[in-house]
Amino acid sequence: MTTIGYMRVSTHHQKFDSQQKALDDYGVDILFKEYESGRKINRSELDKALEALKPGDTFVIFKLDRLARSTKQLLHLLEGFENNHIQFVSIQNNIDTSTPMGRFFFTVMSAFSEMEAELIRERVMAGLQAARVNGKILGRPERTKQIQKALKMYCTTTLSVAEISKKCDISAPTIYNHLKKNNISR
Repeated sequence: MTTIGYMRVSTHHQKFDSQQKALDDYGVDILFKEYESGRKINRSELDKALEALKPGDTFVIFKLDRLARSTKQLLHLLEGFENNHIQFVSIQNNIDTSTPMGRFFFTVMSAFSEMEAELIRERVMAGLQAARVNGKILGRPERTKQIQKALKMYCTTTLSVAEISKKCDISAPTIYNHLKKNNISR
């Protein structure tokens, strides 16, 4: 009977510290770490962790939102654990599916986890919309100086677009787009 732990953060800027400590304190035998969005269904390290589980094993996570962001996915995973006689533990949420109350609490908490993710998404979208309304230009800023230099080089030299692209450190398609936009030809 093996205890398998799984940790996840969304970006490489985030740390595993609190998850790592809790899982180490719990006493997991094998630990899988992943940098991936919780909304993504196919995650390589999660898949490896799930494949490693055998009947009688325990799957441990720090918190429900580290496993998934949708109730449907969480319930699907729980059903798989149940069908394969695998116990599930969420340390922070005090869920242990070896008990009926643990299984009930898991279902309720997964709904809250999904609602939280949706609220975050709504706030982000509202913030982006407000920024647009206030005249904020979103997205990566144009590299105006490099584009101007590339257009000038195109008009004043015999360099190819590929050569200009390398010298100005911008892509050839970007140069072609600006040539077209400015009606420039040789």
